[in-house]
Amino acid sequence: MNHQITASNEFRRHFELPPDLSQASTVGEIIRRRAEVQGDHAAITSSDCTPLSYRELQNLIDEVRARLRSAGFDRNARIAIAMPSGPQAALAIVAVACSAVSIPLNPRQTLREIEVCLTALRPDAVLLMKTNGSVAQQAAERQGLAVIEAIPTKEGILGFSIIQPKSSPAATHGEPDEPDPTAPAFILQTSGTAAEPKLIPFSHRNMLAAAARLQAWFNLTPQDRCLSVSPPFYSHGLKVTVFAPLLTGGTVLFPKDPSKFDYTEWFSLLKPTWYSAGPTLHRLIFDQIQFRADAKTGHSLRFILSGGAPLPRNVLIGLHDMLGVPVVEHYGSSEAAQIAANRPVPGLSKLGTCGIPWPDTVQIMGEDGQRAPQGEQGEILVGGPTLISGYLNAPELNRASFVDGWFKTGDIGSLDEDGFLTLHGRKDDVINRGAEKISPLEIDEALMRHPAIAEAAAFSVPHARLGEDVAAAVVLRSGMTATPVELRRYLQDQLASFKVPRRIVVRDQLPKGKTGKVLRRQLSGSFEEKIATETQIAAPRLSDDTAADSTLIIQLTDLWERLLQIKPLLPDDDFSEKGGDSLLAMEMLSEVERLTGQTIPSSILFEASTIRQLAQKLYELENLRSKSLIQINPNGGRLPLFFFHGDYAGGFYAARLANLLGSDQPLFVIGPHGLGEESIPRSIEAMAADRLPLIRDAQAKGPYRLCGYCNGGIVAFEVARMLVAAGEEVQTVGMIDPPIVNSRRALPIFATAMRYARPILGSVGDRAVSWTWHRCLELQSFLNLPSTQRWARIRYNIRKRSPGGGNHVPAATGSLSGSPAAPRGMYRALSMYSPTPLASRIIYFSAEYGSGACRRLSSDIEIVKIGGDHRELVSDPAKLARIAHHLTEQLQACE
Repeated sequence: MNHQITASNEFRRHFELPPDLSQASTVGEIIRRRAEVQGDHAAITSSDCTPLSYRELQNLIDEVRARLRSAGFDRNARIAIAMPSGPQAALAIVAVACSAVSIPLNPRQTLREIEVCLTALRPDAVLLMKTNGSVAQQAAERQGLAVIEAIPTKEGILGFSIIQPKSSPAATHGEPDEPDPTAPAFILQTSGTAAEPKLIPFSHRNMLAAAARLQAWFNLTPQDRCLSVSPPFYSHGLKVTVFAPLLTGGTVLFPKDPSKFDYTEWFSLLKPTWYSAGPTLHRLIFDQIQFRADAKTGHSLRFILSGGAPLPRNVLIGLHDMLGVPVVEHYGSSEAAQIAANRPVPGLSKLGTCGIPWPDTVQIMGEDGQRAPQGEQGEILVGGPTLISGYLNAPELNRASFVDGWFKTGDIGSLDEDGFLTLHGRKDDVINRGAEKISPLEIDEALMRHPAIAEAAAFSVPHARLGEDVAAAVVLRSGMTATPVELRRYLQDQLASFKVPRRIVVRDQLPKGKTGKVLRRQLSGSFEEKIATETQIAAPRLSDDTAADSTLIIQLTDLWERLLQIKPLLPDDDFSEKGGDSLLAMEMLSEVERLTGQTIPSSILFEASTIRQLAQKLYELENLRSKSLIQINPNGGRLPLFFFHGDYAGGFYAARLANLLGSDQPLFVIGPHGLGEESIPRSIEAMAADRLPLIRDAQAKGPYRLCGYCNGGIVAFEVARMLVAAGEEVQTVGMIDPPIVNSRRALPIFATAMRYARPILGSVGDRAVSWTWHRCLELQSFLNLPSTQRWARIRYNIRKRSPGGGNHVPAATGSLSGSPAAPRGMYRALSMYSPTPLASRIIYFSAEYGSGACRRLSSDIEIVKIGGDHRELVSDPAKLARIAHHLTEQLQACE
């Protein structure tokens, strides 16, 4: 992949591994070198202790090694560490890792949790502070493990000394004393939120490569001071904020309480040059410093790192503005340490991404098992020197997770043309709504842009027809309010309509795992109970209506639940947002006609999209007449867009398009002739002339903007030509896959000849033109197919060939507008129409019918290839969203 090669070369030129890290073999060897070169330099310090120098750190490591060896623990011994405080725990983990295999434990776990850990890890001993009956000590004694007690150095001095365990294994002789570089320096556990914790052996070589990577990315030097506020018994806290600073000769800083931010202590007293944390802590700092006058001047930071989860953009930008330093996101995993990173200026960085991966260590794998093309999403696979060799004691899991030296992260990502990696969520968290895959991270980010939202998490919920649907939970900022309805309206301008959560629940807090990640599965599991409660609360609202209304609402609710296959539905649920489409809408209106005995125009759903609104409209008989023009988003501030929906299934998709365009874009929806009881003019010109007064009444003067789908695109084009002929400005005309083959010279000549011959040939001439037009349209559709599909179409037509005729619509093209088919009069008008070039800008969306016949429509034409089936352009939410995106860009460019 070219963009990956470019990024790799960039890194190779600038990021050669430092000699001291690339040539060393163990973490202990590097720390020993640091002690020899910079013995008096502070290695570790905290707010309430004097600094511990590298020489003193090396002395502690030597002492721990001597005591372990004298107790019979060789370099392969596994020593679990359960220290209560940050600095002491970090010291113990580092000291043991330089001598044996270190196993950090969370001392705040329950007795049962620690026993489970010890059973899985099978340590040889447990190192802990000398106490009377700590939980870790109880668990060790119950399992018969040796206990190594540590006594802290006198108050105000970092360090400890260990006591010989009461029961020691037999000492071994003749074994190498220095750890094997390929052996684990420490063994970590995943949080185990989805299953049993995985055991991750991180070797000395893994850690040295990870430290070298961070040193290269962030130009770490011995003058750097890292504020360590993440627990050292988790991957990020240990690798990034403890080992990386020590291995690069810097200083590790510990505040008294990493959960309580104190600007004076953290930034002024300790004087860090950088820190790395998750979004929760960044938001805490952001909230507390925004009113400090000295926020930008009272610190010595040169950059801030964020990882573990996407950082809300307002927090990232806010911290940057308040502190005046770069805030950059990075991406890593427990199995491979840091994988990609943005870099402080003058390094490479791109907002919204997690940076450029280290060379040759990342590939994006598509669902077909092949590398995904640039920009496309797929599972992130990671390789390279920081990747572990495999999980401990998990052969089946290793076979599933590690393939040919690559680790399947389970994260979904994409690489752009500059080599930047963007995360789109976890593979297991991706919401599969029908055929559309939705990243919950995108929804989280959109919600977090709302000023009242402190935290947000989107998640999947079951849906009987679509499989899964979208919901979200939010936590409000202190002192602020926002209702679910308000938030959903807000998201209409932020996201495509199919991505807007169908339910938003407000919670006091979001469920999180041990590392602070939101547990989306837990949210999904508790959602049904929440919906049941909401339904009970909402039910009494039926009493607000008249008795007749209430009865009709109940009948409509039963009908919608049956068609949409969703239970329960509420009176104010939106048909489109619950998964309804044009075909289901037609079926629903047919049922309503049988229910009420009235003829119901399909346009009613543009004005009545909920059960309650529809019930009200059914009692307003004057509103049941079909309307040729309907306004959506009437309060928008932009020039209106006149949209000819061209759909004989009712054009219900236009409501979804209106949501995609945004509430600020007024949309006038115009239906095709022949929808309902309206007669069909004999020509496209006559159709355009009939619709022109509607447009003039809605907007007296230009500039005008028009668009249309299928036959509607052709009518929109002709209306634009008439407006230009009348001296009006037409800024743009959008044409969505119109069946326009008559712009080629041969067919109009034939049609003209047939019209002149009409006195002689009569209706036979019309049928000949229609038959020829259908054949040309079928050929255009056929030539636009990929070669493999062309042969499939040929074989199908041979088997299923139906008799031809003047009014026959070929199986190859199907109905112009899907089901039901367009009336015969529309086909006749289309076949007779010969477009005249237009001196206005055209944006032409090409799918089944291609773009070969459109070149002569205008000298200023942009062709956007969407691809796929003609009907999919308006029925597939993703394709409709692409169309809306291009239309929005074009309309904004005209302003």
